[in-house]
Amino acid sequence: MDSPAIDVEITPRRLIELIRWHGTDESNLPPDHTLENLSRDTVAALRKLQCYRDSLEELRDALGEMFWAADLREVRARLLDALGPPRSSEDIELSN
Repeated sequence: MDSPAIDVEITPRRLIELIRWHGTDESNLPPDHTLENLSRDTVAALRKLQCYRDSLEELRDALGEMFWAADLREVRARLLDALGPPRSSEDIELSN
C-alpha cells in the first residue's frame, strides 16, 4: 500500500509552504505553483519528522543511561556513542 520512499529534500522555504497549505488561514496561502508535488513533499516531511523523533527518543534513552553512569570515562563513551560522529562544519548552520 505504501509507495516506495522517495528521497526528497525539504528546504526550510518548502516546509513553510507546506505549513501554509495545510494550515487553517486560507487568506495566507502560498502561490499556486507551490501546489506541485504537495502530497509527495508532505509525506517526505512527515517521514523526516518520524526519523527525527526516533533519533530523539534514542538520544533521550542514552542520556538517561548516561545520567546513572558513575565513571566519567563511561559517561564520555556513552555520550560519543549516542551523539555519533561530529558533523562537518558545512552541515552546521550558525544563526546570528
